[in-house]
Amino acid sequence: MTTATETLTVRLPEVAARRLRRVAEISRRPIDDVVAETLRAALPPLLEDAPPAFQEDLAALETLPTTDLWQQMRATLDPKELARYDALLAANAAGALDAAEQQELTAWRAKADRLMFRKAYAALLLKWRGERVPSLPELETES
Repeated sequence: MTTATETLTVRLPEVAARRLRRVAEISRRPIDDVVAETLRAALPPLLEDAPPAFQEDLAALETLPTTDLWQQMRATLDPKELARYDALLAANAAGALDAAEQQELTAWRAKADRLMFRKAYAALLLKWRGERVPSLPELETES
């Protein structure tokens, strides 16, 4: 199977171009393959890589101002909500959930997943906008 290709003209710093040529030489591969592999490995996930159920919600983040993205990245569940979610998770692990609690847990999981995807995508957008995004340990010390 042949992969579709597109020709792009990219201006690179001399050092980067030299490194790419050297890796191509050492690996005995065409420089196009080396560049494509490097980009695949280095580029962060895009909106299109997220589960379809979250894409519309995440797309809305792309138009937010930077200050709002910082708020999104630092968003958390309300402590009471988190306590309920934790209680349901513990009861589920013990096999002690009835059908209604199982549905509630499913809803909480979806809410938590949505929050985590929003936080992660907000962090990516901030990074793409040139912001320094704190590491996880730095974020944990903020709370």
